[in-house]
Order: sequence, then C-alpha cells, then structure tokens
Amino acid sequence: MKRIINALKAVRRFFLRRKAIYLAWRVRFDRETRLRYLSFKRRLKRFLGSPFRDRPSFLIGPTNSANQATLWAQALTKVGLPSQSLRISGEPSKEWFTTDYALSREEWTDFALRQQLADVVASTKEIVLFESLRPVFRLQNEKDGRNLILEDFELMKLIGKKIGVVFHGSDIRDTSAHAARNPFSPFHNESPELEQLRDRTAANKALLPEIRARKIPIFVTTKDLLLDLPDAHWLPVTIDFEKFHKVAVESPIYPDPEAPLRVLFLPSRSWLKSADLIEPVLLRLRDEGAISYHSYLAAGESLTHDEVPNAIAQADLVIDQFLGVIGVLPIEALAAGRLVMSYVPEEAGEIPIINITPDTLESEIRRVARDKPRPKAGIDYAREWHDGRESLLALAEVFGFKI
Repeated sequence: MKRIINALKAVRRFFLRRKAIYLAWRVRFDRETRLRYLSFKRRLKRFLGSPFRDRPSFLIGPTNSANQATLWAQALTKVGLPSQSLRISGEPSKEWFTTDYALSREEWTDFALRQQLADVVASTKEIVLFESLRPVFRLQNEKDGRNLILEDFELMKLIGKKIGVVFHGSDIRDTSAHAARNPFSPFHNESPELEQLRDRTAANKALLPEIRARKIPIFVTTKDLLLDLPDAHWLPVTIDFEKFHKVAVESPIYPDPEAPLRVLFLPSRSWLKSADLIEPVLLRLRDEGAISYHSYLAAGESLTHDEVPNAIAQADLVIDQFLGVIGVLPIEALAAGRLVMSYVPEEAGEIPIINITPDTLESEIRRVARDKPRPKAGIDYAREWHDGRESLLALAEVFGFKI
C-alpha cells in the first residue's frame, strides 16, 4: 500500500510540474503575443499614416552615462524622430541629470513595471540602444546562467525592433592594452578599483562574440575604444552646446589680466582621472601664488552638472586628465571658450587642446599664466563635432534612416 501511495504522489508531482511549465509557457506566450500585436500595430500605423515612416524613434538607456542618452534623444527629437532616454539607478534623487524614464533599482525589480516599459517600446519605438550591456526588460526572467542582456536581445528580435549596443569607456576598455600604449595610464598600478573594473569589462567582453554573431551594431563614444573594437562605430559624445557657449559670451576668460590664472580641475573619479599626478602640481602653484585654484578634492565637494557651467565660468583654464580620452567636460569647456589641457594621444585626432604630459604639466600652466594666450578653434570644434549633429549622422548611417 505504501508503494502505491508513493507512486501516486510521484504521478501527482509529475503532473503538477507539467502544469506549472504549461502555465508559465502560456503566460509568456500571451505576453509575447501582446507585444507582437503592439509592435505590428505601430508598424501598420506608420506605414499607412506617416510620410516619415523611414524615420525611427529610439529608446536609449539604461545608464544615461554623462547625460549622453538624454542628449542623443533630444537631438533625435529635434529632427523629428521622437526619442526618450532611460536611467535605472540606485538613488534617483541624487542623479546629476534629467532622464525621460527614471527608475530606481527597486522599482525596476517590479515585473509589471518592466512589462509596461516593454509595452512602451513595442507601441512607440523602432530602435533600442542598450548602454554598457545593462538589461532593461528581462521579461523571460530565467536563471539559466546567461547574461541577462541576452533575454532583451531575443525579446527585441521577437517583436521586430532593431537594437544597438553603446559603450562609454570603462565598461569595455582593455586596461592591459591601454597601459601598454599609454605610459601615463592609471592602469599600471594595481588597486581594488582596477580589479572591479576588470571584472566588469571581462563580463562585457565575453559577450562580444554573441553580439557580433547576431550582427548587432556596436557604438563607442571615444576614439580610443576603436583600438579595442575596430569594428565599432564612433558615436560622438554630445553636449548642450548653447548652454556652454553662453558662458563664453557672458563670462570671457581673463576678466582681470593682472589676477592669477584661474584653474579648474574637476575629476569625476580621482584614481581614473590622474588626480594623483595633477592635484599636487596645482596645490603647489596655488601656494606660491602662480594660480588661483579651489581644490574640490581636498574640500570633499562635488558638483551637480547644473553647477558645472558656473564652475567653468570662474576659470580660465580647465585641466582634464592623462587617460588619453577626450570626454564630456573638456568639450564643454571648449564650447565655453576656455583653454583646455589634457593628454591627447595620436588616436584622439586633431583637437584644439593643449597637449600635456606629467613632465610638461607645470611648465605649460606657467606659460599660460604668463602669456595669457587666447583659445583658438575650441568653440568651432565643439560646435562641429559635439552639438549632436555628428551623432545623428552616425546613427543614421548605421540604421539606414534619413535626417
């Protein structure tokens, strides 16, 4: 009798498992059918009613690194391609930037909210740009050992959306190769930060064969990354050109030619942005009266991005880093009519920035403090390459639409 009871229990467990599998399949089938319907409805509406059906709408996220997703989305929207940015973060209240869809990580764990986000994409978007290989939807919610982003790739293919991948720098940069070609690289010295960075980039690099096999276009925001990813497309960083050019008009450099040179150094991450090489030189020059310099590092201060224009307005010279990467801040400073110093390797191209090394930093600052040279071509460079138009052209070329 006991054997019969155990056998019946086993049969019951078998059918319960099969029922659970069926119910899970049915829920997933119904969900995917709904998304396919919304996507088809979107395509049909555009085909029947829009003379601009070859001009797609984007969702870009979920990191909004350096406000790029928002600025790209705004640039797309300005030319008639309504687009939005997405940011998923630990503490949205402390965010520097404004994002169209801003979610906390806790909110993102709500499956219903992720479903709503997928509905928005299915019914209003044609292209999704995934930043730094971070997942956005994860509707399959399977724990099969794969990277979560692959679920999103499969979902977008299922509902007929185009996708691209965007890397901003530290999310994919080959630190060993960077150290080999850059004598001033912060990756020469081992540190806990570097170890964490390597773990992150290793996980992303492991997905590159899968991305290429799926023929997903890869974009990078700095030219040095093309050395690591020669098949990628350069997607120039975008700045709010008018906001920073206003600084050049309203607050010209050298308001008092007899006053010490005003210097701004504002690293986002000290260990990565050469603070150990730059800060001591600036403090020494300040103490001897050669320059005027406020150390945000020593004061333990940080600025929101809304405060950056005013900080640049109070400076004549902005110093960046020895990483060999021309990021957002130096371009904003160029648009603001400021002199900019940074290490500019050959792969960065021709940029109107004073090229420095750790050995020439002090002498170049003293030269500028003495001669008070005027910036040349910086504003034009920022306008030509980084006001959003070149970024739109890069996206249009890869995804095959007209601006």
